[in-house]
Amino acid sequence: MSEERFTVTFAEPNHLTDGDETELTVRGYDDLGSMYSLELVNGSTRSIGKQLVEEISAE
Repeated sequence: MSEERFTVTFAEPNHLTDGDETELTVRGYDDLGSMYSLELVNGSTRSIGKQLVEEISAE
């Protein structure tokens, strides 16, 4: 059974990505109004302002 994952695309490279990347794979996310709570693949969570995110899509 495969676990659904999502790709977060940032408008500009973000500190959550490696180096100059603009995409990040996450296990899940929650919409908190003006922010997203991202569940990272390592199990930790991070909050990020929606203005930094261009798109979140299912892989």
